[in-house]
Amino acid sequence: ISADNGTMSNLATADDGLTWTATFTANTDVEDLSNAVQVGAAYTDLAGNAAISGPGNISSNYVIDNKAPTATIELTDEALKAGETTTLTITFSEKVSNFSNADVTVASGSLGTLSSTDGIVWTGTFTPSVNLEDATNVITLANTYTDVAGNAGQSADSGNYSVDTKAPTASVTLTDNT
Repeated sequence: ISADNGTMSNLATADDGLTWTATFTANTDVEDLSNAVQVGAAYTDLAGNAAISGPGNISSNYVIDNKAPTATIELTDEALKAGETTTLTITFSEKVSNFSNADVTVASGSLGTLSSTDGIVWTGTFTPSVNLEDATNVITLANTYTDVAGNAGQSADSGNYSVDTKAPTASVTLTDNT
């Protein structure tokens, strides 16, 4: 017996060899829509007649999806200044569900409502905090979302971005104020 993208336990019979059962265990990290179990022709019946190979020895199709979705996070502008905003784009490896702004943590700013037309690419507007200078910031995606098969997603971080929305100030000193 061979099984696509998985292994079979030892075969067992409870009815003198008419019906055989085994447990199929899918390989990890697999997403494949086309799989089958095939019984080879290397067996005989009790009279010694050889098996016949053919389409009857192949199972119907089964789907395996135990692969966790992944994501990349990008900002259009990674050096934000006063009065600027930028687009945040989160691109998943496949369509996701149970995803919202609650899954995203932003530093030094706020994120508008994320939206998607296909469930794979999500965008929102990032607005930096005012009156702030911070050269080291990261946006973090939690692993609280799932793909449509229910596999938990993987966490991800954006690249570093800087925020400088603090206006410069000046001080004037007179050496003689009379």
